[in-house]
Amino acid sequence: MLDDQHTVYLWQGWWPVGSYDSENVHTGSATARFNMDRRCAMETVLHYCKVKNPSDPPPAYLVCAGVEPKRFTALFPYWNVDTIVRDIASEEGKPESYQENLQDVLQRLTQTRYSLARLQERPLPEGVDPLKLEAYLDDEEFQDILEMDREEFYQLPAWKQKVEKQRVGLF
Repeated sequence: MLDDQHTVYLWQGWWPVGSYDSENVHTGSATARFNMDRRCAMETVLHYCKVKNPSDPPPAYLVCAGVEPKRFTALFPYWNVDTIVRDIASEEGKPESYQENLQDVLQRLTQTRYSLARLQERPLPEGVDPLKLEAYLDDEEFQDILEMDREEFYQLPAWKQKVEKQRVGLF
């Protein structure tokens, strides 16, 4: 977090390119943990802004490694852009000089409901835990798709839950 007295920035690092030999690249657990850390950092920054000036909190922005805006990098006496990191950010769809309103990003990360069709698309929405896709369905769609309510589903053994999720394309 960086506060320049007018604007507060949350700088986000990058997800290193890994090898598929590495377990965390394809299990989803590392992504879920990363998103939880991001959420906590964003909540902390927004709380800081409210405490700093309750009547008129300063704007808060997310900036990402490799594509930081000039206004952010100018706050440092020396700044060197890592081209590998810039390329990773670019592959993720982040434009040069990327910054986004922190509240908007947090809202996306904390969205709790998606349609089955959206949960079957890749990439998944930001913040969605790939191991718990069924949790993002609304109650009616959950019942229609899995042919049982949440309580019944979560009382099933883990292996049976996995079979049911695979049957309906939630994996």
